Amino acid sequence: MSFLDNVERGLEKVVTSFFRGTSTADIKPVELSSALRNEMDRGILTISEGRSLAPNDFIVSLSDKDFATAKAWGSPVVNEMAKVTAEHAVSQGYSVQGNIMIHFVNSQELKSGEMEVSGSIKDSSANPVASAPVKAKTPAPQQERAASTPSPKTTAQPRPTPPPAAPVASPLPKQAVVEVNGQRFALHHHSIVLGRSASTDIPVDDTGVSRQHIRVEEKDRGTYAVTDLGSTNGTYVDGKKITGETRILDGSIITIGQTKIVFRLITPSNGGRA
Repeated sequence: MSFLDNVERGLEKVVTSFFRGTSTADIKPVELSSALRNEMDRGILTISEGRSLAPNDFIVSLSDKDFATAKAWGSPVVNEMAKVTAEHAVSQGYSVQGNIMIHFVNSQELKSGEMEVSGSIKDSSANPVASAPVKAKTPAPQQERAASTPSPKTTAQPRPTPPPAAPVASPLPKQAVVEVNGQRFALHHHSIVLGRSASTDIPVDDTGVSRQHIRVEEKDRGTYAVTDLGSTNGTYVDGKKITGETRILDGSIITIGQTKIVFRLITPSNGGRA
């Protein structure tokens, strides 16, 4: 299996390894892949009912240290990240103009571990560097009907009644969970608070975390958001510092202090506390 060939299946293993590191740990491809997918979701442009155009050209700004790390990955890893992003577009039914393009730039304003991702819609079909092609879904060609003249003696036959369609099972609702320092917690309540205090719903043993640092809550059915509760060191979602209530998606990475928290939406059979 190639590296990042299946981010969903390999996420838990990579995240657990990252949690055991320190603030000096290099940035991980899985973090960037998650940020790219989230930026694609945020930047979709609705064209018509049932048709949305998604960003395909992404600029990823990194600190000098993380930029050097990303540069050392080389084209194979970057192309795998583009492939994962392209497959996300297909799974969501997005239309993409050309290839997925990923550009890394270094920023003096960012610290190690921080990132800024911006996506735009461009025709990149003529420039396939660090890209993964997305094949558009085309309808099957209709079968030609042979012209015929009905016989005057032909009697129209009644059309048989098709059997009733089998009921389609409704998909199981997704269970929201957060992974903190290798442990998984299911979010069974509408709103939970994470912080250093033992009185919070999920205590976080980190001196850089405030006593009540963030609140994670369900806004609508299946829609979740995180809010910083006036913490000292701030809160970051996918490398961006938040200033208010911020929506989080499956795979979003929330950073408080030196702790990285992964928000996931999984099937109920895999939920619960690890």
